Amino acid sequence: MDRKYFEFSLEEFAQDLGSKKSMPGGGSVAAYALNLANGLASMVANFTDGKKKYAAYQADIKEILARCQDYHRESMDMVDRDAEAFLPLAEAYKLPSDTEQEKKYKHQEMQACLRGAASVPMDLLRLSSKVLDLHEDLLEKGSVMLLSDVGVGVAILRSAALSARLNVMINIKDIDDQAYVELISQEMEDLVADIVKRSDYIYEEVFRRFK
Repeated sequence: MDRKYFEFSLEEFAQDLGSKKSMPGGGSVAAYALNLANGLASMVANFTDGKKKYAAYQADIKEILARCQDYHRESMDMVDRDAEAFLPLAEAYKLPSDTEQEKKYKHQEMQACLRGAASVPMDLLRLSSKVLDLHEDLLEKGSVMLLSDVGVGVAILRSAALSARLNVMINIKDIDDQAYVELISQEMEDLVADIVKRSDYIYEEVFRRFK
């Protein structure tokens, strides 16, 4: 890739996504969705920062803003990391497999590349849990004027996590090391279950408060 996706305009990214290219794909979209969810947490915190009504939470809001800044860079990097992890895997698929030696080498390369490709959506799930912590705090500590943005944030984050789950599964299904597969699968399912449960609670609580 000549350019990083964070250098693209929204229009360029959308056009590239919709074109007949293998990148960006669902993994990059999931990472960008997480970045947007984090951005909403940052916006809510920024509009809460310094308000007398929320003075009791000022230190917490400052901490949320600092974490949002860190998570912004991390999630944005994942947009490109996902695409970059796909490149060696795509090349591995093209390796010749006519001789036994070629088959063995291709298999070894594929195994390594599949692990690399699975690592990005796993990192996305781990980061999603951290970003969700921020929205969970903001449900109670953020400005009520931006409560709907907390709801939107967790809805997007939930989608990002479920999307990442698919991208983990598609890569680990052909990995031979079953101990590794079981370990990753368990962590993945635990993270997804927790994220979905907490996201649904926060979303429904936001909705309930508008009634």
